[in-house]
Amino acid sequence: MLAAVLALLASFSWGTSDFLAGLESRRSTAWTAALGGQTIAALSLLALIVVAGPPRPALGALAAPAIAGAAGGLGVVLQYRALALVDMSLVSPIIAAAALVPVLWGTASGERPGALQVLGIVLTLAGIVLISRKGQGAVTATARSVDRTGILMAVASAAAFGFFLVALDQGGESDPLWTVTVARTAAVLALAAVAAAARPVIRLRRRALPALLIIGILIAAANFLFTSATTLGYLSVVGVLGWLNPAVTMVWARLVLRERLRPLQLGAAALVFAGIVCLTLG
Repeated sequence: MLAAVLALLASFSWGTSDFLAGLESRRSTAWTAALGGQTIAALSLLALIVVAGPPRPALGALAAPAIAGAAGGLGVVLQYRALALVDMSLVSPIIAAAALVPVLWGTASGERPGALQVLGIVLTLAGIVLISRKGQGAVTATARSVDRTGILMAVASAAAFGFFLVALDQGGESDPLWTVTVARTAAVLALAAVAAAARPVIRLRRRALPALLIIGILIAAANFLFTSATTLGYLSVVGVLGWLNPAVTMVWARLVLRERLRPLQLGAAALVFAGIVCLTLG
């Protein structure tokens, strides 16, 4: 019971941070939201490490979280950019499809997915194709181009997050708090390195500081809550409940921004989430 509650709280924290980051990306830039939020998250987790004092794992055990964090950091920028370009209600289900990547990776490595996982793959891919058909909202060539770019960025972000999951799985087990702290720190370093090379627009507004602080704290809280949940309950259950953050983002977008999906896209989103459940339980 406690594991389920922690996983749901993790989903709420992640989904809320994504929504706030999407708003800030529209007001400033995706790079501002990503670097600011990830830096605060990393610092929060480092402070928790100092306070809690868990035993430090072997250096080799931290390699996989570091690689995963770097991939996840780039995925965050792509996600925030997609959230800034198109409706959050369209982007969120596509991001949820990151759960496809570990299954496809395992299949390519020789694993045989079960019937439920095959069904999940079909439902998820069908849902992504349908939800990407914005249709009526794209009335000009420019609008269609922006929508296409946003959707492609969302797909690339889902692939990056999926690789994040694969890297963590390949790295074996280590202390959960150390794992997420190293991953978040690696994400910040990777973002800083890419920013130094690419020199994207980073516009820090004074009014954005409270929002970035909340985003970072929510990210850190979500990581801690989810890793705690995995140590207390079955991963099959925690994985589903902890991966509902795209649905939380959709709800915030509906309540605050009054976003509304067309019936076809709403059904497509339901297909994606049903597919994710099948993938996780399979």
